[in-house]
Amino acid sequence: MADAIPVEEDQERTTRTSSSTRKSVQTSPSHYFEGIKEVGTFYWDERRDGQLYHRYCAGTVVPSPGHNLVLSAAHCFDDQDQQKRLVFVPKHSHDHPAPYGLFPIKVGQIYADPRYLRKDGDHDYTDLDFAFLKIEPRSDGKKVQDVVGAIPIGYSTGFDHPKTRVIGYPWLDNGDPHYKPKQDPLDCTSPMKKFTTGDAGGWKGGTFSQIDCDGYVSGTSGGPFIIGGDEPKVVGVTGGWQTGGHTDDTSYSSYFDSDLKRIYDAAAAGKKPAPIVLPAASTWKHAKDIASGYFALDGPVSDDRMDMFVLWSDGELTIYRGADKGLNYFDKEIRVQKRNKFWAEHAKQVVAGDFTGDNGSDLIVLWSDGEVTLYPSVDEQGFHGEKQIVAPNPTWKHASAMTAGRYGGNKWQDDLVVRWSDGELTVYQNTGASLGKEIKVVGKNEHWTHAVEIGSGDYTQGDTWDLVVRWSDGELTLYDDFTGTGDTWGEHKWKAPNDLWEHAMLVTGGDFSDNPWPDDTLVRWSDGELSLYTEGNKSGIGTEHQLVAP
Repeated sequence: MADAIPVEEDQERTTRTSSSTRKSVQTSPSHYFEGIKEVGTFYWDERRDGQLYHRYCAGTVVPSPGHNLVLSAAHCFDDQDQQKRLVFVPKHSHDHPAPYGLFPIKVGQIYADPRYLRKDGDHDYTDLDFAFLKIEPRSDGKKVQDVVGAIPIGYSTGFDHPKTRVIGYPWLDNGDPHYKPKQDPLDCTSPMKKFTTGDAGGWKGGTFSQIDCDGYVSGTSGGPFIIGGDEPKVVGVTGGWQTGGHTDDTSYSSYFDSDLKRIYDAAAAGKKPAPIVLPAASTWKHAKDIASGYFALDGPVSDDRMDMFVLWSDGELTIYRGADKGLNYFDKEIRVQKRNKFWAEHAKQVVAGDFTGDNGSDLIVLWSDGEVTLYPSVDEQGFHGEKQIVAPNPTWKHASAMTAGRYGGNKWQDDLVVRWSDGELTVYQNTGASLGKEIKVVGKNEHWTHAVEIGSGDYTQGDTWDLVVRWSDGELTLYDDFTGTGDTWGEHKWKAPNDLWEHAMLVTGGDFSDNPWPDDTLVRWSDGELSLYTEGNKSGIGTEHQLVAP
């Protein structure tokens, strides 16, 4: 093991970024030592002349019910690692290569956030650069935690820790393929601080923990950031923001919060983490409009759920496929259209419905010049034609809010409801390739100018759907069995005027939960939080589920 050599083809993937560029920062001195028993390094289990070859990255034993979990960096591993036999070697050093023996890692025992493991996930989700490995007992049957102990994880501990210890196993690769890296781990104690950066060079920015210590070169990935002295906690691992650091003297870690806890819980239970496909709140602030419909061709549940169609401020169009609660209600992201300047500048609103009568969902788009366009049968393959319902005109420039539902025309969700800038409310029954029968529900009305959001759903489980209105003062109202005619549809105040609901920027009804009714409501808030309220009725909007935290 002392003669181990790095795997050249895997070096870029499994190590932190290293550069000869130096920042003008005050760094703390580091030194080589024999290590601590809870921290070790990984090897490919390739034996030559009785030795293990190809050492890389570090890991820390953390407490777990099975006494068998090691915490490391996600960028150290990929799908290929699941097919190779790995070993973990606690407190490996030059003079004592395996003082506590070797602990194998079975195929399929690496747990990381599914978003990070996607193609380019290390670039798009650099703030999720952590992983757990389930470690098998050594040859005498003893488990790793029982042999070397464990260091607890510190969740959401903040960034200001004056004495933070960082340990890593550097490669010290000088470019010579026959060069033998130094085997002793590196140790340093230095203040930890907060580092925030924007997107750059194809890497998504974010907020990370930073430590400035001398000489943390390639190979130190996965090594722990430890605080606490006599009661230590591991609060980071070298990894994140370009896989661990820009220079040999600066190391980063993804922040340990609920995202890490979710992966830990999955690893402890021996279950793969549920895929999280919904982007962060910072992205949801850019959701320009949301529509609910049946867009995905093959859903993951037998009783199909609606999917969420999103128009983003940059003109990108995305479908999120409906799924079970255990998958956070959405399990797949489908990009219908990449960023598009024309859509970004001119698409004002989108609504979904069955305007062609084929049981799939079609999309109606209102454009800035007053044009209204129908896109039939939108699905995972994108658009399948375009039909102009209304030519560009000044009247439709005043359409301030739209929704589509089943409002007394027929059995299809093809009745378009429009709230105009002067407070007029109109229903177009049986809309398809052209506008349907026009019914003026409310004439010019100052009160209705304050109906800033309207949505559709069947909260009262009748043949006719219900209309949801979010008013400018935060009041939320349900009008049941809404037809647009007469005065038979009832009014139910879901929420009295309040400051909180003034921040509900997008309100969309649909079927996203277990029962077969479209009685659920998606809400995108001003801070980017995304909520789903399930199984609403006359009495209220239903049970709240936070899909995306602010």
